[in-house]
Amino acid sequence: MAAKRDHTEPLVLDALIVAEPSFKKSPVISMVKQPYILFAHEWNEKNKREIYKSQAERRILENKLMYLEKKEGVTADDIAELQTQISNIRQSNFRRIVVDDITPESLVTQLEENDTLLMISDEAGMLGNFSGRYSNNIPNLDLLLKSWNGETYISDRATRSSIILKKPYMSICLACQPYVFDSMINNMAFRGSGLIARFVYCFPVSNIGSRRYDTQPVPEQIASDYANLVYKLLDGKFAYHTAEEMYLHFDENAYNEFVSYYNNKIEPQLITDMAFCKDWGGKYHGLILRLCGIIHCIKCSLNGRKPENESVAIDTLSDSVEIAEYYREQAIYAYSLGDVDIATVKAERVLNKIRSKHIQCIRQNDLYKLCRCTLFKNAADFSETVDMLEEYDYLHRVIIPGANGNNKSAILIFINPNI
Repeated sequence: MAAKRDHTEPLVLDALIVAEPSFKKSPVISMVKQPYILFAHEWNEKNKREIYKSQAERRILENKLMYLEKKEGVTADDIAELQTQISNIRQSNFRRIVVDDITPESLVTQLEENDTLLMISDEAGMLGNFSGRYSNNIPNLDLLLKSWNGETYISDRATRSSIILKKPYMSICLACQPYVFDSMINNMAFRGSGLIARFVYCFPVSNIGSRRYDTQPVPEQIASDYANLVYKLLDGKFAYHTAEEMYLHFDENAYNEFVSYYNNKIEPQLITDMAFCKDWGGKYHGLILRLCGIIHCIKCSLNGRKPENESVAIDTLSDSVEIAEYYREQAIYAYSLGDVDIATVKAERVLNKIRSKHIQCIRQNDLYKLCRCTLFKNAADFSETVDMLEEYDYLHRVIIPGANGNNKSAILIFINPNI
C-alpha cells in the first residue's frame, strides 16, 4: 500500500490477544486457523504429482552435474550452464501456510521455501525461541523484525550454504495469558529492537464468572463464509503469485483525507495521548495503510475484481481508521502495563527471594549472591536496591565491625517479621 512515493507498507500484521486463563483462547484460534491448514492440505494433495516431478527433475540435473564434474574433457562453460539450469528450477516442496512452535533456524527454511507465512498460535510462549531460549540467552529477532516489512535477510552458517531471503513476509497472530505479556513488555531485547511496537494489541473484557453453557455456537453460515473467503484469497495468492510486487494507491479524496488525518490528529497525539508509546505511535499511520490495503483486497476479492486495478477509496480509509483507533487505545493500555519503574522490579526480585527462602537474618553480601542476575550490574547497584527496601521498612541493616575477618566490617540485614 503506497500513500506516497517514499512511503509504502506491506499488507502484514502482527497481532497479540492478551486474555486470562479459561478465556477460550484455544478454541477461537483453532477456528481461525483451520481454513488455512485445510487449504494447504488440499492444495498439496492436488499438486503432489507436479511437486514430485519437479523434485525428480532437479535431482536428475544434480546427479548429471556430479557425473559431469568427474568426466574428462568437460569445460567450465559446460558445468556453469548446467548449474544455471539447476538454479533456475525453483525448489518445489509441499507448501506451508501456517507455522506454530518454530525455531529461528526452521523459520528461515520455511520462508525460503514458501516466501510468506502466517504464524498463528494460542500460546505466545514460542516467542521465547527467539529471545534466546535455545541460544544461551542471545536473542535472535532479526527475521521476526524483517519479515514484518519484507526486508532482505541473509543467514550465514558454517554448517550450510548461505540463505538469502529477498522479500520475506510473515503475519503473526498470537494469544497469551497476562503473565506472558508482562514478560514480553518488560523484555529489553523485545522493547529495544522495536518488536513490541510492531504488534497490535487486544485486551478483551473478561466475562469469566458470568458465562453460560447453553449458548448458541457460531452460526454455520458465518463459519462457512469465513472459510470461503480464506479459500478465495489463498486461491488468488497461489494462482497469481509472482516475484513482482504490486502497489495499491489512494484515490484523490482518500489521499487528501489521510494527509489531513495525519497532520491534524496523528502527529499531535505523539506528544499527548501516545507520549508513552511513541515507538508504537510512530508506526500508527503505517498501520492504517496496512489495514487499508487488506480491506481493499478483501472487498475486491468478494466482488471478483483485481485489487491493483482500483484505487483505495475513502470508505475503505474510514473503515481502517475506525479499526486502527481501537488498536491505538489498546496499545496505550498495553504500554501503561509495561511502564514499571526498574527500581521497583529490582526490589520485588529481592523480596521474592527473601520470602521464598524464609530469610530472617542474612549478610548483605550473601543476599547479593542469592539474588545475582542480569538486573543488577554489580554489588553497588544491589546496595541501592537494599537502600530502597530499608527506606520502606522491609528490612534493617546493622554494620558489624570485624565480622568478615581481617578487621573488615560486614553488613547484617534483619528482615521485618511483618514482610
